[in-house]
Amino acid sequence: MASGSSKQEVLFWRDGALEGAALATARYGAHEFERHVHDELVIMMTELGAGQCHTRAGSDVSGAGTVLVFEPGEYHSGAVWEDKAWHYRAIYLDMHGLAALSAVFSDDSRGDRPLSIPPGLYPDPQLCRLLLKAHASLDETNRTPLMERQANWWAAMGMLFGRYGQPRPVINELGRDTQKMARVRDYIAAQFARDIPIDELAAVANLSRFHLIRAFRKEYGLPPHAYANQVRLIAAKQLLALGRSAADAAASAGFYDQSHLNRVFKRAYGITPGAYAALKPAF
Repeated sequence: MASGSSKQEVLFWRDGALEGAALATARYGAHEFERHVHDELVIMMTELGAGQCHTRAGSDVSGAGTVLVFEPGEYHSGAVWEDKAWHYRAIYLDMHGLAALSAVFSDDSRGDRPLSIPPGLYPDPQLCRLLLKAHASLDETNRTPLMERQANWWAAMGMLFGRYGQPRPVINELGRDTQKMARVRDYIAAQFARDIPIDELAAVANLSRFHLIRAFRKEYGLPPHAYANQVRLIAAKQLLALGRSAADAAASAGFYDQSHLNRVFKRAYGITPGAYAALKPAF
């Protein structure tokens, strides 16, 4: 599929949070890509450098802040721009993946109108950043909780297809879903020690997954995964105050491991769990 010189590193994987999607990271030095075709919709976001791509429609240079899209069956070729470097992240969505996204954005969950995006280069730094964030949270080396991975993915896909998709997802105006969101909040409070999938919360509220995330944020100021993290943090603090170790507190409060608790705890409170546990009460 590709030829050229200099070092290259390409990794492919799938994530259990996604349906019909494959993910890749690529790091190329000087390199040429032979003419080839994919049977999926391909979405590429540049992290570093740039790449020049050739299609029947012409030539585009994909650099920082751009999103490059190839439709299924579209022949293309290219090269690393000026033989320097091109680091990018890519998403490969097959027809099952596109239908699954249609269902996420549909309140009746039929998903009978698969989404598509016209091929080409989209200079859109905001969208590129959101897609890169979602992709990074799905990285095999990143232990991001399932609910957060799903929320990042659907937020990025919502922006991508909302701006450029055909047909555009119908995103209904939000009303007040106070009672439904209270049920979701209480469910999270009761189940926080495990990795709750968004699908469960959507079933509790009887809403589409995408609608649920937006409605919960409107009601409580945080998306469900961020609210769950706050509940876990409070539980961990209480356990630390009782003299439990950071590792024990992390496991009991639903964090992947102690390093995950350390990262989230310090980001929220400015100190590590160990430093918090060592605090002496004032008398």
